[in-house]
Amino acid sequence: MSYNPYENYLENQILSASSLQLVTILYRAAIDALDGARRHLASGDIRSRASSSSRAQEIIGELATAVNRDAGELSVRLLELYEYVLRRVHEGNMKSNDAAYVEAIQLMNTLLDGWQTAQQALEQPGSGSYGEAAQQRESIECSF
Repeated sequence: MSYNPYENYLENQILSASSLQLVTILYRAAIDALDGARRHLASGDIRSRASSSSRAQEIIGELATAVNRDAGELSVRLLELYEYVLRRVHEGNMKSNDAAYVEAIQLMNTLLDGWQTAQQALEQPGSGSYGEAAQQRESIECSF
């Protein structure tokens, strides 16, 4: 078995990550897969494009599975957005539609920005309600 320092680092990062950090890792992985699908579309590598698209769809599906469905309208809207992104990824793959990939990447980047903002707010003590929540983390439930 060969030793790969990058894989070891990535494994340690995942194992030590909070729920919120895991979500951002998944978003980055989905965006990377979508970027790969675009590169493979441009180069004409159909097999690799399909593989990258499937990888992105699996990750987005995992994100959808992790949504707390008891969170009200926000969770419903997030699930609808994931479904839309999945349709765009499928269209990008099946119809060789680069614009569909671009839109999916833009949406995932917007969602990633929102999660990163929430993470930063939770990590900064004394920053209003988020700061208070960060100081009382044991009382916060997360379904991720």
